[in-house]
Amino acid sequence: MIKKCFSLIVKLDNIVLKNHVFQAIFSAMRQTLPILAIDVYLRLLFVLFLAPNALFPVIFNINLKITGLQIILSILDVVILMIFAAALTNKYLIYRGIKNNILPILTNFLATYLLFTVNTQDFSHNVSQYLVVTVLTLLSSESYYQYQRLFRKTLQPYSARFLVWSAFILGLYFLVQPYVQQTTLQLLISSILSSNFFTTFVGLLLVGACAPVLYWLGIALPNELTSNQTTINAVVKNLDVILKNTHATLPYPENLYSVYGTFSLLGGIGNTLAISFLLLFMSSKRKQNLGLLSVFPSLFNNNQLLYFGLPLFLRPLMLVPMILSSVAGTLVGYVAIATHLIKPASLVIPNNAPNLLTAFLGSGKLSSLIVVAIVFGLTVLIYKPFIELDNAEVQNEK
Repeated sequence: MIKKCFSLIVKLDNIVLKNHVFQAIFSAMRQTLPILAIDVYLRLLFVLFLAPNALFPVIFNINLKITGLQIILSILDVVILMIFAAALTNKYLIYRGIKNNILPILTNFLATYLLFTVNTQDFSHNVSQYLVVTVLTLLSSESYYQYQRLFRKTLQPYSARFLVWSAFILGLYFLVQPYVQQTTLQLLISSILSSNFFTTFVGLLLVGACAPVLYWLGIALPNELTSNQTTINAVVKNLDVILKNTHATLPYPENLYSVYGTFSLLGGIGNTLAISFLLLFMSSKRKQNLGLLSVFPSLFNNNQLLYFGLPLFLRPLMLVPMILSSVAGTLVGYVAIATHLIKPASLVIPNNAPNLLTAFLGSGKLSSLIVVAIVFGLTVLIYKPFIELDNAEVQNEK
């Protein structure tokens, strides 16, 4: 049964890899990787040393605040999406047989900028809208291809007819951008996650299974699913009880912070730190370099380099181990806390601390690190056959 399921996943992944549309998407993501690496490491520098609540200044009580860097990083996030849209436009139209594609590239480049900057007072909104950008860019590129077919005799790519098309696309993006910038979905998910249902076994297992799917699809998620669960009601109530009486019984020992955030976000959504570790031992030089480049950010819960470089985005081969690893972390963490093998993480730790240490720092018990090590070992075993297969596919392409 397991072999049949694995074979089905491999077959589906091969279909995706051979599809020209997905080839264009993955190629564009890899082309965007260098600028993304700059963004990831600058952001890491910021959250560890330069932000008002940065990790090391908080630990050592040092003020290294630098104003303006947060805005620069937010702008850089938008630039990455703009470059991705331009690269995707180029790759897709080349597949469609259109080599003179400067106008659609510039149009989608500027349109993506409009999508995330117009009618907003700052750059603080979530721009991790990879699915939205991908779909809109592909639709725009396809419309250019179809539009050009109507005017085969028109040889000038900057003729009035094509400039009208460009203005039309920019206008459509302008109309769509209020809906893209809305945080309704993120706020709705945050509101749902505050329910006590997500302190139960079923609720936590549901989060562990669904979060990787949403992330894999490229849907922007709230902080509760990506990095910070300490604002959830159950966590706040636990902390209130501890502050009143250190030895009191916690009302919600199993919650998103003590289970999901502690054992299912090792390296980011899907427990992807194991991927960086495994890539270091692959025969492909490109995969080794990706492992080296991504391992340090993964230690601090940032897996964007893997998301673009492997990629994780829309790859059937990567979705299954992401779900299994996340669920495994949730399951092991829940059982360990429910059976009193370990104390739950209930203390709020400094922002951006490695999730590998959350169990220890949040509970003050070294025994929690053993459970973290077990979860990490399980995730390595889960990812190993999938990463090896992906590496074999790279070698076959060569």
